[in-house]
Amino acid sequence: MDWSIKYNPAYWEGKRLAYPEVPKEHPKFAQSIAIGNLLFVSGCSGQDTLSGQPAPDNAGDQVGVALEKARKALEAAGSSMANIVKTFFLVRSLDDYQAVRKAETEYYEQYAPLLIEQPPAATLMVIPELARPEYLVEYEVIAALDRDAPDWGVTYYPEFWGGKELAYPHVPKEHAKFARTQVVGNLVIVSGCQALDHNTVKVETMDFTEQSEIVLEKIKIGMEETGGSLASVVKTNVFLKDLNELARYRDVERAFYQRHVPDIGNNLPASTTIIVDELPRPEFLVEVEAIGVADDKDLNWQVTFTPGDKDASATVSAGNLVFLSGCDSADTGTVEQQINAALDKVRTNLEVAGSSMDKIVKTLMMLRHIEDYPKMRKVEIEYYERHALHLVANPPVSTFVQLPEITRPDTLFQIDVTATR
Repeated sequence: MDWSIKYNPAYWEGKRLAYPEVPKEHPKFAQSIAIGNLLFVSGCSGQDTLSGQPAPDNAGDQVGVALEKARKALEAAGSSMANIVKTFFLVRSLDDYQAVRKAETEYYEQYAPLLIEQPPAATLMVIPELARPEYLVEYEVIAALDRDAPDWGVTYYPEFWGGKELAYPHVPKEHAKFARTQVVGNLVIVSGCQALDHNTVKVETMDFTEQSEIVLEKIKIGMEETGGSLASVVKTNVFLKDLNELARYRDVERAFYQRHVPDIGNNLPASTTIIVDELPRPEFLVEVEAIGVADDKDLNWQVTFTPGDKDASATVSAGNLVFLSGCDSADTGTVEQQINAALDKVRTNLEVAGSSMDKIVKTLMMLRHIEDYPKMRKVEIEYYERHALHLVANPPVSTFVQLPEITRPDTLFQIDVTATR
């Protein structure tokens, strides 16, 4: 099976986004990185960073700019918009939700009609800040290079609400539109799951435990539809509006796994918790997206769990891909100290899993305070200079968010990592 890696650099106003072409405090990331037939694209903001033109002053127009950047990145890598299998939208205000979805649908109508009929798996979150105050949206995608590649083809599994497929024109342009799952090769990508009753299209409970159970049941159903199972989930991202609910979610999750996968032991997925301002509807209390393997008996996609704590594996490998749980600092300290401690954890976990820092392909960087952004980028590149020289000239695909809280009240930084073996 082809697991070859192809790197595509990013540019900002003519400068390659790598040190020393840009200062240590500046953003540094790849435009895209392909692993076999799977393509990761860095988060695309609503500003044309090649020309340096100001970002539009409204979310709908910024979506058009962000999608245009994503389209160019995909085409530069030998792919196309039609090959997108997963989107992650970050928006600053829930009031912009309908404008974002409408602009997205109209862009697909023009440049990727297939995505009108077969929308990608998707997650959308509302967060306080992006990398610059003027950014209102950011758009991150995962795509296939070739939808019909041998052993790496794409399979679409539709989602339905109230008997309507979540695709245009079955639902309005302003409405949510996404797949239940998309499968690339043997890799299953499950859309963000919430506690919405798909028959009534309403949230029937405001009890956090009950909402968590519904979300986990949806992940289980999505995995089983593809031929996988709850036991073959390798990574989850858990989105919460209240940090105080994190411990309760983990208790519900473990009980759910023990009920449905009695021999699970320590083989829970790698997992990252992301505290957000809002989920796509005010009544949603929790949302979870997942990645898994449809056939964990396929030797090309062998799944290996590396123990972590009681709530998640430190890493989980699926084929040549390595997924880490979110890494932060166990101790308080300055933001620089916390970033170094988190990166130490990344390095240790990767090495235990048979990988290394040099093999990082994707990061999601999370800060508590937006004013720490230049410090974060400087510490990151100086850490790479000491421990991962390859990433100095070839930084990973990356997306950044500022969060209202992270994993504990004093946590200032967290990083989510995908790597190869």
